[in-house]
Amino acid sequence: MGWRLLADVMFVLHAAFLLFFVVGGFLAWRWPKVVWAHLAVVVWSLAIVLIDYDCPLTGAEKYFLRRGGEDVYPRGYISHYLDGTIWPEGAAPTAEKVGFALIVISYVGFLVLRSRRRSRVASVKSPT
Repeated sequence: MGWRLLADVMFVLHAAFLLFFVVGGFLAWRWPKVVWAHLAVVVWSLAIVLIDYDCPLTGAEKYFLRRGGEDVYPRGYISHYLDGTIWPEGAAPTAEKVGFALIVISYVGFLVLRSRRRSRVASVKSPT
């Protein structure tokens, strides 16, 4: 039972990682320091997609499932849990593109908000 619990923990951590991947840039609008953690997640995710290697989080979940004597799903986390559930079967490449587009949008918004904040601070500091 302990191995299954660890596999479930990895499942939840992976889901949180992917959720942060999608919304982290928008969270940085409110909490700007979040952008650094989000940038690390984006680089990690981009490397996984471009180099096409297995995510270590998936590997850890599968390891714990195996140790617990359970069957391991043959594909990756996204293919197994999200493809055909969150979006139509086979649309994972499109979902990846949408995810990365949301990141670009969130970063543009982050930079616009940051610029506005700096302008406001500069106008408050300079006497008119």
